[in-house]
Amino acid sequence: MARRDWGAVDQLLDGLEASGWHGGNQVIGAAFAITVNDRFATTHSPTDVARFVAETRAQFPAADSLPTLEMEGLVRAALGEVGLIDNLSPETALQMQIVFLAKLLEERDLSETQLEEFVADVERTAAEYL
Repeated sequence: MARRDWGAVDQLLDGLEASGWHGGNQVIGAAFAITVNDRFATTHSPTDVARFVAETRAQFPAADSLPTLEMEGLVRAALGEVGLIDNLSPETALQMQIVFLAKLLEERDLSETQLEEFVADVERTAAEYL
């Protein structure tokens, strides 16, 4: 995603699907949590999160089928308000995380070195939950 190589993303997702997503949810969840916390590293409000979700929905048509308030809740949960996603299904959360990752990684426009550091950070974080 960070390289905007959507063919490679599709291949990776197909591979995860074939393997039963073993570890995939943790990797995507870790990448999502890291990028959201980096994006909102300074103070943020529910309005800031709502604006970000609206921008994401406008930019990515795949987000149209996802519930807006739950998308906001997922971002806010990653920022520490965990009670907001109690009723969110894991499948829907995963779809949302993938859409948000596309937006967040595009915004970051990482260099190769930064991308390698990001991947290492994601791997370390995901390993804590495997």
